[in-house]
Amino acid sequence: MKPARLFLLPLLLSAASAHGADKVTEHLLDTKDSGDGSWPCLFYELNYNNDITVAQGGKWYAVDEDESYWREGFGPFSSERDPFLVTHWQSTVHPILIRRHFNLTAADIDKIEAGTVALTYSYDESPTFWLNGTRLTAATGWNDSNYATFRLSGTRKQLLHEGDNLLCVSLKQGAGSGHIDFGMTVTYDPSATGIPAVTDNDEEGDGTAYNLLGQPIGNTQAHHGIIVTRGKKILKK
Repeated sequence: MKPARLFLLPLLLSAASAHGADKVTEHLLDTKDSGDGSWPCLFYELNYNNDITVAQGGKWYAVDEDESYWREGFGPFSSERDPFLVTHWQSTVHPILIRRHFNLTAADIDKIEAGTVALTYSYDESPTFWLNGTRLTAATGWNDSNYATFRLSGTRKQLLHEGDNLLCVSLKQGAGSGHIDFGMTVTYDPSATGIPAVTDNDEEGDGTAYNLLGQPIGNTQAHHGIIVTRGKKILKK
């Protein structure tokens, strides 16, 4: 496997109406439907399901994990041609581990503290999720192409902090097809935070390009890797 660069995914917000008339929902981490159809990550394929237990003993999900031997790629992952197929995963042969970095600002933390944070995920099969080194939730079997929702309690919300955050998932190999797509949302009342909600009519940036550390890039032609401009992730080869 080639060495992987660390992904620090900037927060890309897309607002939508929530059940409450005065509330909005924003994506802290995109799924295939909320973003541009894919999301950057680091991943590692194991040989046997028992290897997941071994990897957990080595805390593969830890924030300080050595990521130099991880592969960089884009999710969602699937074993067949379906809406989840961005990267092919041989789910009948290999279990998989996935790490997703994302950045939160002080304004994002205000929204999180005032609102409700939810993990949404479609899986096949048997995922276990970890946030910033702490186990969030797990499931057995699969949920077809549906999305499950896991709301973070007050204690689990406190795991999120300003700067780099890390959401990880492991999935077992199974006899049939397999896939994974997951993201995270925050639903809040803008009047409770004093922070204007993002709307579909808002400008998505001023055209400035940034690297995955959030630093402006002056010469994009000379840059290799992922850049972010006008709310879109672009891979420069």
